[in-house]
Amino acid sequence: MRIEDLTLDELHDLNELICKRIENLRLQNDITVLSQLRLGQKVHFKAKEGQVFGVVIKINKKSVMVVSDDNRQWKIPPG
Repeated sequence: MRIEDLTLDELHDLNELICKRIENLRLQNDITVLSQLRLGQKVHFKAKEGQVFGVVIKINKKSVMVVSDDNRQWKIPPG
């Protein structure tokens, strides 16, 4: 298949399939990451302020609550 040969409708259909696949892969990754997290577990992640170190205090379906070493609370995505 050559992308140059596709019609506008075919390109839109392909785009929709690609977007759905990306969403599915991200969901699978999030589920894997969430299954490996435990309350009280030490974690780190990158934020605008730089590297943040903290402890997991709550695990939701789509996010994780972390309290950092400076007692700030962060709601972050699992992936």
